[in-house]
Amino acid sequence: MQLGFRRLFSAMIALVLIGFTTLATAATDIDATQTRVDDIKGKVWQGTRDGKPGEGSLFYRLEFGDSNQVDVLKQSGGFNKTEQLTWSLHGELLTITSADGNEIKDFDGATMAFVDSEEMRFTLGDDGFNFHKWYQNRAYLHVLFVLFGLMALNELCRRYKWSNHILWFVLPIALIPLWSSYEISYWFKWVKLYSVVGAAALFTLIRFTKIGDMKWAKFGAAAFLAINISEAVMQDFSMGNAANILNAIGGVLSIITLAGWAKIHADKTKEQDMIWPAMTTFWIVAYDVWNIVFVYLNFPGSATAQFMVLVAATLPALFIKKGTWLQARAFTLAGSFMYYFSCPFMYESNVVPLPRNDDLMFAAGMASFLINSAYAFVFFGGKWKQRQVAQTA
Repeated sequence: MQLGFRRLFSAMIALVLIGFTTLATAATDIDATQTRVDDIKGKVWQGTRDGKPGEGSLFYRLEFGDSNQVDVLKQSGGFNKTEQLTWSLHGELLTITSADGNEIKDFDGATMAFVDSEEMRFTLGDDGFNFHKWYQNRAYLHVLFVLFGLMALNELCRRYKWSNHILWFVLPIALIPLWSSYEISYWFKWVKLYSVVGAAALFTLIRFTKIGDMKWAKFGAAAFLAINISEAVMQDFSMGNAANILNAIGGVLSIITLAGWAKIHADKTKEQDMIWPAMTTFWIVAYDVWNIVFVYLNFPGSATAQFMVLVAATLPALFIKKGTWLQARAFTLAGSFMYYFSCPFMYESNVVPLPRNDDLMFAAGMASFLINSAYAFVFFGGKWKQRQVAQTA
């Protein structure tokens, strides 16, 4: 009888402990869920995703309301729309679902798991990418960091020979394991990375070795620029949208108006800068317009940062030392891609989106087409006048 009582008492204690454990676990789950709700409600999250061929890059912006509604902005090569979807939270998993009539179906069937309070992982089948909590002030500071950081990089490369060897010959090989560890799968980004790093390496050889006296090296410097533009032109034509086609034509005009590559040389100053005397301010401005329109149309999540990359090359070439634009363009573009490949989360978590809709995209493509057409008119008009003068002399 006493043995039975002890067993009964032990069973009662076990039940009480199980009850307390269950209540504690439930309380912990409630606290964890409430923490995640606080991470979501009233907050903005952003993510950048490599698209399929013909899409470029996709940019998403999630603005969570106080209810279970979320305003989802999706931008890609030919798509600009904001729609209100519904979200629900299940522990550490967030789901977003569309309703009948919604065009944004990208989140249906996908899960978004919290990595921490600042990052979520989107997963749908074999596809995955990260969303980051967005902070406005930090994003604007990052834009300025890109601008002034790349301008400083350009000056470093101009003034110190050793920095070029480390940046353009050592790091692009040493950092391959790190770069490969990130999920940067879009072919265009990899091609861009090594084409601009290769150009920066070639320009270093032109500046500091006898290779700079060889015609093939001078031609290679100009060819880098033409190939760089051609890569983007092919991307634009592959999109098939009117804005992209207009911009692609602007890129073709940029290529055919390149001139004077045979006069590229390293000057006799202490910096031994690579100079392209025939590179005009008008051409540089037309190129800049074309290039920012290209990024705006194809990679909306990168447009603001890439605008800073352009400015970082143009300002020094116009106001610090004329004739160095191509050199500065290679250094700042290569530096920006190496930074992106090393710290993609810094770019992706600090996107400052530009206003974007179908009308603005078409206007941007038309602006690129018109300014490059204007430069082509001036360029070929000058060539025609020179020929007329030569014939009458």
